[in-house]
Amino acid sequence: MSRRVPPGQLGLFADQLPGGPAPASSRACPPVRTGRKPARAPVTPSVARDVLAEVQDGCFGLLDDSDRVVLFEDTDRVRVAIDEDTVHTLITGGYVERSPARETVSCLHGAIRRPVSPLRLTKSGRSLLNRWSSLKTY
Repeated sequence: MSRRVPPGQLGLFADQLPGGPAPASSRACPPVRTGRKPARAPVTPSVARDVLAEVQDGCFGLLDDSDRVVLFEDTDRVRVAIDEDTVHTLITGGYVERSPARETVSCLHGAIRRPVSPLRLTKSGRSLLNRWSSLKTY
């Protein structure tokens, strides 16, 4: 006899975690790009889940009107992020979007002050993060 689970409760692809904590990144802090350009890494679900959680925490932004993805180091400092390809893939997929122009902040990128638009999750990005965070890893 099979018991039916109501929507939103303990399903494999539930839209929200039932009473659990908010999804968090498994990384201590997002990696930043160093002097050399790293080899292009493939986008994996675990990295994408971490990036979605870090976008939800407000760690990433887009530098002025370019496509450079930056990582907020401090309240007024940014560095180019290593996960730039993953973030662009999530933007293309409609899971992450640029915040409105009123939320643009001025930050130091090196020695130059530039406008940075924070990134935020879309509705589908939040539900994807919740689904992937509820999956158990063995």
